[in-house]
Amino acid sequence: MGSLLPGNRLELLLRMIEIEYKLRPVRIMIIRDEKPLTVDGQHIELQKGIEIEVPYWLAQTLISEGIADMVESPISIEDIARVHFSALSARTPAELEPLPQNFYQNAKEFIKSLEDRIRRELNPILLEEKQKALQYLMEIIDKRLLVILQSLRSPTTMAELSSKLAPEESALLDFLYKTIDLWKRSLLPPQH
Repeated sequence: MGSLLPGNRLELLLRMIEIEYKLRPVRIMIIRDEKPLTVDGQHIELQKGIEIEVPYWLAQTLISEGIADMVESPISIEDIARVHFSALSARTPAELEPLPQNFYQNAKEFIKSLEDRIRRELNPILLEEKQKALQYLMEIIDKRLLVILQSLRSPTTMAELSSKLAPEESALLDFLYKTIDLWKRSLLPPQH
């Protein structure tokens, strides 16, 4: 098997992060009695009023069918606004704060859920909230990307920054570092 092209490797890493997110366990409350399910050989009771832990992908299916509700509170516009304020306040890599766990995936799901609600409810307040969430998310991404790009000039800064990065950002930093290193080596004569 040949090695992956750098861009394909980044795409694969980002896809793996997304799959890991969908496989993570979450707590749901069953709100309607249904026949039990068997998933991956595991028997799952669907009795109204019980709280169970299932993979995120299954929780989403049960929620969309009106069988369950999420117990854990999903991310809100206020959570995104707090991260936005923190990200825009950071002027150096040292001042950058780590993102909450699964921040990008949660924010993406939050925006998708707003889009679904907008289609059903045609509520202008929801549209405004979605636009604000998208704007905040883009500004967070742009600011953190700028810090990542600045860190590429210094291995010390990169090491300091790596513990503060989300998995998606770490994948990008590694990709950029290796790509730039390859580019630099291609411009220099071979060293023996």
